[in-house]
Amino acid sequence: MVDMEAKNVKWARAINYNSSEVKLQGNYYFLSEKKKNYCIHPETGDVLWENRNEFYFIDPFLNIGVGYPLQSLSNKLTAVDLSNGKELWRKKVNRICGWNDAYMLDDTTLLISVDGIRAINLTNGKGWTYKASTSNKEIGKMIGFNAINIILGLIFDLYVLQTEPNTYSDMVSNMLIDPYENTILASKDRISKIDKSGKIQWSTSLPEKKTSKSSLFLIDTNIFMINRGYAQYNRNFSMVGAPYFASFDLQSGKQLFLTSIAEKKEFIRNFQVVNDRLFVVFEDKIAAYSLSDGSMITEKALELHDGEFLDVFVVSGIYWKGNEPFFKELISDFSNHNFMMTSKGRIFVLTDNLETILVYGKPDLYHKITDNSQYTLVSNNNTDFILLDNSYVPVGTIKTSGDLLINKDKLFFFDKDSFWEINLTQFNQPSNLWHSIFKNRYRRLSRC
Repeated sequence: MVDMEAKNVKWARAINYNSSEVKLQGNYYFLSEKKKNYCIHPETGDVLWENRNEFYFIDPFLNIGVGYPLQSLSNKLTAVDLSNGKELWRKKVNRICGWNDAYMLDDTTLLISVDGIRAINLTNGKGWTYKASTSNKEIGKMIGFNAINIILGLIFDLYVLQTEPNTYSDMVSNMLIDPYENTILASKDRISKIDKSGKIQWSTSLPEKKTSKSSLFLIDTNIFMINRGYAQYNRNFSMVGAPYFASFDLQSGKQLFLTSIAEKKEFIRNFQVVNDRLFVVFEDKIAAYSLSDGSMITEKALELHDGEFLDVFVVSGIYWKGNEPFFKELISDFSNHNFMMTSKGRIFVLTDNLETILVYGKPDLYHKITDNSQYTLVSNNNTDFILLDNSYVPVGTIKTSGDLLINKDKLFFFDKDSFWEINLTQFNQPSNLWHSIFKNRYRRLSRC
């Protein structure tokens, strides 16, 4: 631990990087070694307490952490008082395929999306359970496979048996919380609304053969569901079901529409809502759908390079070099447009009708790394960094391979075996001065 004011090492502790892990969770430092988890005092490095749990969730206000035993397949969820390491309660909560989502519903209630919803009061472990089908085990296929191999084994004296069924999992949505603290969840066969006491308000069937991983969002009194067309198969990505777009009434659960998206061997990679339109992204094209009735408005394929595919919509934090010496954020020039980034870092500027206005190449674009109220640090290769002032004029450059962060008026980063601190107040000079410095610097470089 380094004292950043005094610039000296406050304490040090030897660890085995092959078998140990250090985590900062909330205001707590944890060192896990083998089957023990140590809570470390940040000022002294002393061990405050130890237990065997890896924390999945920490609430900083209640000072409670919940987790499972380290290096174990146990499903026993344990709550720990972080002030002294004492166990508060234990209960069985499945984690075989991990948690899908976690959310604090109120001051004490943690919602966990796992095989449905588990609502747990962190102080005493009490709560309720809503069970939902979010996975599919292929037990029949396993039985058939083993039956055939037993017969072949009797013939050839070689036995190959499957001990665990292949499993589709993560066939579930995010937990959507409405203004009245009701929770809406879509599983592989239905979408339901559950109130804060665990009572099911309504439940509407979904097409089970089509439904997989999904995303929910709420606009006014309408729930919108985007079925993504993929899930996990034996914990690996797999295309499952078929993409579709649906809407339901928040109060009654009535299905307002369900639009199938006929894309063979495709899945929805990303989506964005703009005004009354939903934009969904596939490998090489984007489609726009109406939020009022689910009908398709338009669809466009974009001109991509070999091996390139569409990736994500970006909203902010992307800059390009405008007129000397200024950098500009893309959104400042195209505030009413959409920005589609590809797998190769190019950005398409699109209208709401999906007409291409401009295409920026990766070398022309800079991504925001970190910032404060006075400065923004950008880079287009994560090696060469440019420090911009409030007017987006460059005032400094840094070449490093480490992570950088700005805290108040200081910039920190690692470079090889050194840790650097730069006082940013030294860059408080008029923009025209920096313009002159950088302009002359670029001229010298061009002459070399």
